[in-house]
Amino acid sequence: MSKKTMRQMWSEQPGQLELRERPLFDVGENEVLVETAYTGICPWDVRAFSGKSSSVAFPRVLGHETAGYVAGFGSKVKGLDLGQPVACDFIVKCGVCPACRRGLANRCQRPTYQQYGGGYADFVCLPRQNIYPLRSSTSLKAAAFMEPLACVVRGQDMLRLSPGEVEIVVGLGPIGLMHLQVARSFGARVIAVDLLPERLEKAQALGAAWTVKADETDLPAFVKEVTGGWGAEAAVVATGSARLVEQTLPLLAPGGRLNIFAGIYPRDELRIDPNLIHYGEFVLTGSADSTPQEMYRALAFIEDGLVDTESLISHLLPLTELRHGFELVQQTAGLKIMIETHAESN
Repeated sequence: MSKKTMRQMWSEQPGQLELRERPLFDVGENEVLVETAYTGICPWDVRAFSGKSSSVAFPRVLGHETAGYVAGFGSKVKGLDLGQPVACDFIVKCGVCPACRRGLANRCQRPTYQQYGGGYADFVCLPRQNIYPLRSSTSLKAAAFMEPLACVVRGQDMLRLSPGEVEIVVGLGPIGLMHLQVARSFGARVIAVDLLPERLEKAQALGAAWTVKADETDLPAFVKEVTGGWGAEAAVVATGSARLVEQTLPLLAPGGRLNIFAGIYPRDELRIDPNLIHYGEFVLTGSADSTPQEMYRALAFIEDGLVDTESLISHLLPLTELRHGFELVQQTAGLKIMIETHAESN
């Protein structure tokens, strides 16, 4: 490779962004160099950039929803070719801690983060096990959703859906719209809830059985009507609000399951009558991050056409407009804001 430098959108500290020209990575013997094509903006990136996540270390390059092309690899890497399309996982699990050995790699106790090599850059460098080859026909824009969709798959698994059950999805951003599609693939009928008409229209186009504009409809009465008084077997709250969790839980049918999917910031407390859970036999759970197995399954959902991710992209921005992309996410503008570093070659 003749190119010796790369651009990275560097964050020296929260609130600061600077485009820097830096030396290209030295690729280790078990590592893969990826030329980034697309990196989605995750709300977590925006929260970290805003200084609202005290656990995030700076300086760093943010971005972790990336797809691109193999640009190089170490001497011990097998099964990859130069130019091959791939998707990336940016959290390196240790594989030996109690969580990893129990199949809970999403809660790895000794993860390694690519602090200086996030996706808002021309190139990233990752261990081979964190690289997921794509079919040649797979859209890189679609594949850049692998990581958030893997988190959704994990969350939906916790709801143990059976065909014909009703699930409520509260919050129809890109995450909620992926929850809707995965739930449908499991055979559920989905009540999609949001305040924004354009998001409700998108949910309907993606197969929601019912759409509800939350500020115009009595949601408890609506759920009671469409379920014959039974309630919804499952629900996911895909927006960070303790009040929405409190309001959604009573809508469950006996034995219903609710997943608190979105982190709630600033931190808040739930005010729930424990007898509601006791007598309703409700399961109140949460989910966070994903395992390598769920990454693999997420790619299958995308590549087999079971989940449409590419149509969730509302904005494609160049790397130099990353700050504007963060602002759009903060303003709840559009759906998925994605950084285009190198366009697809096909």
